[in-house]
Amino acid sequence: MPDVKGDFIERSITNYENLSKKFINTSKNYTKQYCSIYLIRLEQMRNILSVKIKEKWGEEYPIVKLHKISETDSEKCIILGTLFKEQKLKPSIVKQLSEANQLLPQPVLSKFTDESDILFIEDELQRYQVTGSLQGDGLVTGITCALLGQDNGNGKFCVFDYTFADFHSQVQRPIFQDDIYVLLLSGLDLVNLEKTNILLQILTHWLSGLIKLDEEVDSKQITRVLIAGNSVRTVPEKVKPTISMTSRIQESTDTIEAVRIFDRFLSQLCQIIEVDVMPGENDPSNHILPQQPLHYCMFPKSSKYNSSNQVPNPYKCSLNGLQILGTSGQPIRDILRFSEIQDPLDALENCLKWSHLAPTAPDTLGCFPFYDKDPFILHECPHVFFAGNQEKFGTRIAQGPVGQQVRLISIPEFGATHEACLLNLKNLECTSISFLS
Repeated sequence: MPDVKGDFIERSITNYENLSKKFINTSKNYTKQYCSIYLIRLEQMRNILSVKIKEKWGEEYPIVKLHKISETDSEKCIILGTLFKEQKLKPSIVKQLSEANQLLPQPVLSKFTDESDILFIEDELQRYQVTGSLQGDGLVTGITCALLGQDNGNGKFCVFDYTFADFHSQVQRPIFQDDIYVLLLSGLDLVNLEKTNILLQILTHWLSGLIKLDEEVDSKQITRVLIAGNSVRTVPEKVKPTISMTSRIQESTDTIEAVRIFDRFLSQLCQIIEVDVMPGENDPSNHILPQQPLHYCMFPKSSKYNSSNQVPNPYKCSLNGLQILGTSGQPIRDILRFSEIQDPLDALENCLKWSHLAPTAPDTLGCFPFYDKDPFILHECPHVFFAGNQEKFGTRIAQGPVGQQVRLISIPEFGATHEACLLNLKNLECTSISFLS
């Protein structure tokens, strides 16, 4: 790629603040049990749900612990807990080991829902099967909620009504006098550079003002580029099986070369614009959430620039007070796999209703074993909520119960679709832009 200098245009500027501190993990203690995450999640969500209970049902029904349901005198009661879906198709290490020993082959699946799935609710001491009006098709394990119903006996609770934490309060959206854009990318897949090399050159020249792609958008109006993961590769690297559980797998030469290419690409971008780089599932970063910023030592060229920002996944930032939140796509992909939800935008909106960024962690999505807080709980409603590395571009506005408006964005894989997203901070309109000639 040719060098591009950054003295061609005077670019729009916004006040930037990184709000991702809670996703930066400073503790290295992996000795804790994962059950502590569910306990602290329920403890933190209990206060939020108590407010929703009062708003929806008042004080007519008693709030009862699960192990006290059989002792209550009230015909109906309210219980709080965490949902658990028992799914026979859910991947299991025991099944994988059986398959390895040729005992019980496990089919390769991309969707793990089945008619036999059973929904439960549990708290610190007890678990009840859920029946009635709460259906598990659009739900996943890890969601905290409040249920109104009655004990049916035999460990079953019949639900008449329910509530989630729902959208939180939202700070007032700032006013932008002019059109200012953020460019959203994901899935560059630089191990397959031959597919996108010319397109990345077009992108760089467009941002530098050398060429024009969109008649309605001047490149100088773009204030920032956000790259949402899987820049090195979009599919896992194939490795030879080994019987050792502790041997270190060396990075392949194509991965190392892709990182070098990525560094060169970033060094060009950082000469002309601010760039935020999130790690993705298949990037050289820690695999479990929250993924920590990619190490600056991998980027000797681009790390010299102050405009290069290595950020975590999930990532939250503020531009002139407008709050942008999102992930590189793993939580949304997991929700789609373990529920009947088909659209990533529906999954994004449900995360706002459930008040949680990654409800399936740690059940089917790897995460750090937190024991004092759950950083994935949402405490305020963002203005923009995105997921990277999706099959196609999608966007819409999600409406909260008291006027909250959130722009939902499904960012497509650039390596597969050759598309990026342009977000207008002035009116939150979002469009896709194709780099195919």
